Amino acid sequence: MTSDFQETYRGDVKAWECDVVEHFTVAYYYEKFEAAAWRYLRESGVDPRTARTTDCYTRYHAELRKGDLFHIETGLIETGLRPVIAHRLFNSDTGMLCTTMEQTLDGIPLKGSPAEWDGPAREERAPAPKSAKWVRAGTDVVRPSDLDWTGKLGLGGLIHQFSGSGFHALATIGMSPSYLRENRRGFSTFEFQIEMDHWPEGGDLVHVESTVAHVGSSSIRMVHRLVDTTRKKRLAELSQFGVHLDLDARKPTRLPENILEQARALLGG
Repeated sequence: MTSDFQETYRGDVKAWECDVVEHFTVAYYYEKFEAAAWRYLRESGVDPRTARTTDCYTRYHAELRKGDLFHIETGLIETGLRPVIAHRLFNSDTGMLCTTMEQTLDGIPLKGSPAEWDGPAREERAPAPKSAKWVRAGTDVVRPSDLDWTGKLGLGGLIHQFSGSGFHALATIGMSPSYLRENRRGFSTFEFQIEMDHWPEGGDLVHVESTVAHVGSSSIRMVHRLVDTTRKKRLAELSQFGVHLDLDARKPTRLPENILEQARALLGG
């Protein structure tokens, strides 16, 4: 830890903030990162309402489960017209680093010397191939509870849109809710890469289209697009890399052959 990072959030994992994989839901990570960024910008003398997030890179290193205590430290790691702030989320009980997130901002210059950053290097992920088959995985409306303090779709609301859609997409390749329950399996995310084009407002009609971009023996990378249903334009895109998880051992386990075949079919080619 360097002195250039400061505490921006401290809290705990509520039981209702956990998902079917029995750990902290990714959307709530982003809700807390959103609050941490708001505090950091305010305390840096910047009006957070003038900033727009255009890109996020998140790595999940260790899981948090209900009742766990955690805190976030935030620092500036790149200056300029499109500065980057970084968040480190720690388990407050064990001191373990659980999650890192790099957040690119537009609309505000941030001055000062960048803090030393030892987060994982970002790996370039290939886009979904042209042969990939896209499925409708979500249909919704941007709700008041999805909005941030600027009246636009917030980071937490954005990930909530993607989260449910991700499980619909997994069901199309055989990882259905019944399969997951009966076999004590889950899908555990270890990386998010997000690009934001536009931030919708409350009442906007949206849907999510999803496909498979990579298949491994126990891992799958999916790509999800949040689309403005009325204007037919992409609002955001999420690359989600995760593993087929044994819920009891809390370790990745090989995907069954029938799921591998269906995932490869969605991948195309």
